[in-house]
Amino acid sequence: MVKARKKKWPVFLVGGMTLFLLALLYLPACSPRPYQIKRAEVLYNKGQILETKGHLDEALTKFNESIALAEKAGFRPGVANNLNEIAIIATNRGEFVRARELFTRALGIYKEMGLNSDVSKSLNNIALTYLKELDFEGALKEYRELLQWDKETGNLLGNVITLNNMGFIYERYLGRAEEARRTYREALEIAGQLGNRKYIELLRKKLED
Repeated sequence: MVKARKKKWPVFLVGGMTLFLLALLYLPACSPRPYQIKRAEVLYNKGQILETKGHLDEALTKFNESIALAEKAGFRPGVANNLNEIAIIATNRGEFVRARELFTRALGIYKEMGLNSDVSKSLNNIALTYLKELDFEGALKEYRELLQWDKETGNLLGNVITLNNMGFIYERYLGRAEEARRTYREALEIAGQLGNRKYIELLRKKLED
């Protein structure tokens, strides 16, 4: 099951002031935009609470209301985060094609805004939709894209995690033992550079088995 990320409404600190406060500062007092953003935030948070309680239909209603306000206000992070939550619900309902469409739309916004970690999470979520469909080649293709993205953005720990996931697919589902070992060795080398004891021990154990 793809887990919903318990994530507060994005707060991008700029010199100690949030984007929301900047919006209040620079927009005319009569503008409805600050209210729309704040209302979208409230609806998003309510949706997350409902989602964690398993009330998916009600959560979906809140996310759809929130995204409508975020779109009206031109608040791109709000649009992306709502798309992500709706995609998670679609994934858990087995609506994999729709989930990928939504994750991809969110991913595009995250890329536009330079939110590298959110791009990584979106790519990983897309890979998980393929795994849940038992489309292992599709998952590997997505993981390769994630691997390249994390290399370009300097997310070495992300590389370790992705290589470990790829190795698991090769080993467990595709029976490609040599590719699994090669992938684990690559992950172990990066984990060693990072001094990440958790993954060093995990990967060594996999290579010893």
